Amino acid sequence: MKKHIVITGKVQNVGYRYWLYKEAIEKNISGWVRNKISGEVEALVIGNDTDINNLIKLCKNGPPLSKVTKIEVQNYPKEFLKKSFNIISNGN
Repeated sequence: MKKHIVITGKVQNVGYRYWLYKEAIEKNISGWVRNKISGEVEALVIGNDTDINNLIKLCKNGPPLSKVTKIEVQNYPKEFLKKSFNIISNGN
């Protein structure tokens, strides 16, 4: 399963990307996460259906300092072959 997620709310400067990175690595999920200029966090998550669905549920709460107001989830149609999960810092 490949999902593109955009998380809205107080999600920057609260450790959201690092929290998501840790959760993804623990669940053997590939992909990436980055900040958007608009103040949102966006991620691509690739893995088995159960792990991805559980991660999306966790994203609705996020780390302790975050305040998530909305999550948009879409299927990701493109190929993504990396088997790692990365924090992309140039998403600004």
